[in-house]
Amino acid sequence: MGYGEFVGNESVHWTLAHEDGDGTEVALSSRQGHGTHPKKGHDVHVDKTCRGCDPCALDDVGRRKGHAGRYRVRMRFTRQEDAQAALAAAGRISSEDGMYVVVMDVPIVRRAHASDPPPPEIRVDW
Repeated sequence: MGYGEFVGNESVHWTLAHEDGDGTEVALSSRQGHGTHPKKGHDVHVDKTCRGCDPCALDDVGRRKGHAGRYRVRMRFTRQEDAQAALAAAGRISSEDGMYVVVMDVPIVRRAHASDPPPPEIRVDW
């Protein structure tokens, strides 16, 4: 399992972390110059993109976090009006590549430093 967070300040900061079954972050093995998805767990291939592999079985995704078999996306808003607008827009479903798609636009929070409150605007747990 793991999580990803996206934070605004004077630029965009992002974090992706793999966790073991107890929720402890696992050390990653960076492999430079590989542009494809890795085949081994916890490897990260870095080229023009960063691609990783978490060996978590799909049925176990989110199980420890209370949403087994599903990704959970958490979006934070500083204004209730923005949250309501995003929720209303989520009612629109489109189709892309044979899948149904829901899009939400989340306003960026301007911070002096990435570690300043509030918590990240977007968090994805698996």
